[in-house]
Amino acid sequence: MTGIAEHSTRATPYIVLGLLSGLYAAQSATGSMVQTALPVALRDTGVSLDRIGFLAILIMPWALKFLWAPLVDRFGTQRNWILVCQLALIVFFGVAARLPPETHLPSLSIVLLAMAFVAATQDVATDSLAVHATTQETRGKASGASTGGGYLGFLIGSGLWLPIYAYAGWAASMWAMASFIAVLTLPTLAATHIGRHASRPRGRPGFRAVLSNRPLVGGIGFLILYQCGVRLGTSMLSPFMVDIGFPVATIGWVRGAGGAVVGLIGALAGAALVQRFGSGRTLAAFAAVNLLAFAGLALFAFGIWQGDIAAIVLLLVQAAAVAMSFVALYAMMMNWSDTEQAATDFAVLQSLDAALAVAMGVIAGVIAQHAGYGVVFAATALLLAFAAWRSLRRARSIAILLPRHSSTAVVPSLPVQESRP
Repeated sequence: MTGIAEHSTRATPYIVLGLLSGLYAAQSATGSMVQTALPVALRDTGVSLDRIGFLAILIMPWALKFLWAPLVDRFGTQRNWILVCQLALIVFFGVAARLPPETHLPSLSIVLLAMAFVAATQDVATDSLAVHATTQETRGKASGASTGGGYLGFLIGSGLWLPIYAYAGWAASMWAMASFIAVLTLPTLAATHIGRHASRPRGRPGFRAVLSNRPLVGGIGFLILYQCGVRLGTSMLSPFMVDIGFPVATIGWVRGAGGAVVGLIGALAGAALVQRFGSGRTLAAFAAVNLLAFAGLALFAFGIWQGDIAAIVLLLVQAAAVAMSFVALYAMMMNWSDTEQAATDFAVLQSLDAALAVAMGVIAGVIAQHAGYGVVFAATALLLAFAAWRSLRRARSIAILLPRHSSTAVVPSLPVQESRP
């Protein structure tokens, strides 16, 4: 691994893709452990539900990371930011190993909040690196690698952490996570040639420059439309499975391991399709698949369609469609981001998405409580239909809106000649 910098230009794409996959796996493993698996462990030790509910505050760093994202653009390199954050995560997992939740929950909560802040900052730096290390022609591959890494991290943070906790205890599970993060840090440590700025930014990176970025401002409107549809429906899928009679174990397999596996496969397939057909048309196709899945789930909710196997198939298809559509959407978000302040631009988009997830979850819960799941899923299908239509229209104009400098790679990029199948 010490010879990464000396690899040939042809090998560079695989180094960049592997690097991004590992970094997104690291942050996803941390996030999924804290947000998905940890509540199970806390409940197992007798922590009350109202105290577990306060874990939602740990999501806030991902929603607020746009506030400190300009610092990543102004100071240092992406590689240095990433290495510091990875080291901090390892240290925090080591500290958490000495704070079992049944006796040290207040202190542990502070450590977990710091861990979430660090993981969110690593996300900012990695997103900036992804924009700088790719071109418009290669961002489909990079987006697929990043999304696939995220699902791999989910499998580590939930699928592996919980069994380790169950069989070896709290301290062992925390040290296991520290070891996972350490292994995933090695490629960044060895890749000394990445994460450098070719020149100082033209101006001072910040939120005022965001408003002057025409592709990003236009993309924000599209992001709101598309993600409102996706977030509205997906927030109610697990409660829906409970209410139609699925056992908890089955829900865990379908929404956990099953969803992660089909998501990982979908991410790889999505990357190939984005490279072949472009992000706009590909996103429209995936939105159509997603809306068909939600239309089918609406039929289940209204009692028109029945059958456990059919419901599980629809849920897995929807999970795959979300993964594939995110590959396309992520590639579009990279194109909207100005390379002069990629960390700030991308953080604004992702923070907006996090805020939409919270808002749509609340709205979906109110609608489901008073009008039923069928109305939620039908409304989701309608929003996705409109988003698919808008995506096709945007596909024709996106090349005109993109700034010329957005396709300039600052570090070794994926060669254009290898970007087509």
